[in-house]
Amino acid sequence: MAAPSQDIHTTQTSDWYNAGQGPKVYGMRKFPYPYQAMLALSSDADSETLRKFNLVHRFINTTQQTPIGRGLGLDYADSIFMFNGNDHQAFIDLNHVPMANELTYFRGITAQPYAASVLDRYVQCGWVDTLHTYGDFSRVNEHTTVFRRSLAATAANALAKRGDHIEVWTDHGNKSNVDNFGSYRRAGFYQYQQGEVPGSPYYHTDITIPQGIHFVWPDTSSNQFVRDSVIFPLQLADGRRVWGFWRYTNEHYSPQGAVRWNWTPYGLREQLTEQHLRALEAKHGYAVVAQHLCGTPYPGVLPKDAVAALRLLAAHQHEGKVLVTRTSRLLHYNVAQQYVSYDVTHHFGRTYIHIRKISDPVFGAHQPSIDEIRGLTFYTSDPGRTVIELGDNPLPAPLIQHNASDGEHPSVGIRWFPPDTADHALTVPNIP
Repeated sequence: MAAPSQDIHTTQTSDWYNAGQGPKVYGMRKFPYPYQAMLALSSDADSETLRKFNLVHRFINTTQQTPIGRGLGLDYADSIFMFNGNDHQAFIDLNHVPMANELTYFRGITAQPYAASVLDRYVQCGWVDTLHTYGDFSRVNEHTTVFRRSLAATAANALAKRGDHIEVWTDHGNKSNVDNFGSYRRAGFYQYQQGEVPGSPYYHTDITIPQGIHFVWPDTSSNQFVRDSVIFPLQLADGRRVWGFWRYTNEHYSPQGAVRWNWTPYGLREQLTEQHLRALEAKHGYAVVAQHLCGTPYPGVLPKDAVAALRLLAAHQHEGKVLVTRTSRLLHYNVAQQYVSYDVTHHFGRTYIHIRKISDPVFGAHQPSIDEIRGLTFYTSDPGRTVIELGDNPLPAPLIQHNASDGEHPSVGIRWFPPDTADHALTVPNIP
């Protein structure tokens, strides 16, 4: 089934450009050819250890043989904590690894590096693209907290110094996690979120948003697996604007309205079902699936039914149905697909698609980088005589992809990111 075309961005011009001689452009294909949908796994860093992180990423990202099985070769990026202020007495991995040894950038709530060099490498190679807040600050007594604004400044400065550019933020934990933001104006439970509130000792979005956070999951549940778009404008209490985004977090609610979360590996079989994936493809939708892939003490990290669910997802990608990608790439593509502005001209038998700008209503209109427009695809009567330009400059030939008809029209597109199935895993002494 063809992806629906979109022509709302097109302005045809004719005059002296011999408009009738070039191929006709019918509009945009919603997703890169041949895919019908796009999905990201968005996993939170709770109870993560380096052992579990490496096992999960070797299985999902690489194509090598792993203890879990042959790798899937999918584009998946994780989240990280910068600090650990969790005082729960729990073991989070084999050999009785305590919560105090949770995988974090700094040791505890100090400025002393813990796994900084490893996590820096994972940000740079693309295995990490999300901050799961500034840290795990969950406390047994959730009316107390160890978060301070100074920790936000320390974290932001450290990431900037290393060139670690992270654009996605997901909220975390109980009421001790006062650095959460995005849901402050909601009643009840969410009033503890102070990260966006000027005058609060926990205020930090004046540091965080200029540092580069563009997309925020504001601790909202959703049982909607398929969405036409997962992004929405979000205005914070300090007046700043970011993109909010939806994650699928649960399939059911109790009769009293309580969320029945299914976002651990034990819930993958309920999340990644044939029914869900077929609906995603049929509706040409987006899905961001919330998970905690390292969140259980299961010795093999991923139970057998979780492995089977991930293999099912991989099969849908390898069959050209669902494009699986990291969260940041999905969100940027969602913005570009909705807000790209382009026009079409014709000259001497060729047609030119001029991508002018991304008319981003949150961060402002701007001329995009190549990476921001990767995957954009245009239906045309003749791909070989249709040229895609950024402004008035043709894109390099290796970036252009000519596609056969998908049942609606042939198309020409900007190639998606090249696959990276290399093993970037590191092991470090004294980091379990």
